[in-house]
Amino acid sequence: MKIKESHARRRWVGGAMTLLLLSASATSASTATNGSPPNSIGPSEFIYSANQAAENVSGYRIDLKSGKLVSLPGSPFASGRYPVAIAMSPDNRFVYAANQGSATISAYSIDPDDGNLRPISGSPFKVGVYPDAITISPDEHFAYVTNEDGNSITSYKVDPESGALTSTGNTAPTGAHPISVTISPNGKFAFVSNFNGDSVNAYRIDQHSGDLIAVGRAAADLHPIYMSVSKDNRFLYVANYGTATVSAFQIDATSGKLSEISGSPFVAGSQPYSVTVDPTDRFVYVANWGSHNVSAFKRNAATGALTEIKGSPYATGWFPYAVVVDPKDNFVYVADNGAGTISAYQLDHNSGALHKLPGSPFKAELGPYALTVGALGSP
Repeated sequence: MKIKESHARRRWVGGAMTLLLLSASATSASTATNGSPPNSIGPSEFIYSANQAAENVSGYRIDLKSGKLVSLPGSPFASGRYPVAIAMSPDNRFVYAANQGSATISAYSIDPDDGNLRPISGSPFKVGVYPDAITISPDEHFAYVTNEDGNSITSYKVDPESGALTSTGNTAPTGAHPISVTISPNGKFAFVSNFNGDSVNAYRIDQHSGDLIAVGRAAADLHPIYMSVSKDNRFLYVANYGTATVSAFQIDATSGKLSEISGSPFVAGSQPYSVTVDPTDRFVYVANWGSHNVSAFKRNAATGALTEIKGSPYATGWFPYAVVVDPKDNFVYVADNGAGTISAYQLDHNSGALHKLPGSPFKAELGPYALTVGALGSP
């Protein structure tokens, strides 16, 4: 696999992975590898981590009381070479890992009884060179994959029964070296970060064909990387890896065009890599790769502005690549890429402050990466 300067940050100096938080109904009383039975009554939550260096996907059940991670009995699950991103279908039936080294997407169905992953027939699916991110549309009809070297984003149809991917033949141009793609919760707009273009592309999504129609490009700080849209569809937050900041943009409800808000960009830690908005839309968390910590912010619902929370930033393991909040808004998890661990925190519902959980960090596979959250079976 070739390695050039623009890819060097993605390789093992921080060979990150993607964590996926899933809340799923558990109907089995199977025993996990540490001897603890899964919670078989009501919803259960699971984390899936795409492990770039280990070249697999691992899964964990979250203890709903303590936040502890318990390895699934079938974990880890085989993937392609260098999985660098992971996504889940909104109905929480399927998981997709983007394998940058083999230019494929590994696709899995989720066993509703124990959370284990089963390869989908036809997987892995061939995609463009250097796939960097994958996301599924809220209506579950389409998947979108960014291609670093192609300066493009391609779309795929998702089979509603099997979860299999089929190319639509549609490709949209991006800026230089696209990294992540995210979709507004209402499914109307898509956004792509251009790492070497210092900008974010905005697109309107054709609801019938899934085509992306470009509506504009907004300037960000140096090397924008991962992004998150607020649950109210009004604001986009972008981690700027090159300038220790987070850019915040207002999303035009009609066109999808981006306008940077007053006060943006907001100061985070060194080399911020991942950003996420919590399920209540009140807090924003940023994983700072270079300073080995997580910045926490309170979000102004009216303006989208960020104010750092007292006590922030919070220490993590080496080279954190991803941060995610569990669907019930109780716990925050961070993929410590360099340490091969997952740091876990209790989220204070009043202040948004983080408190490290007993037993944290939890041992993971080699090189955990980026995060996505889903909820199934929650009341």
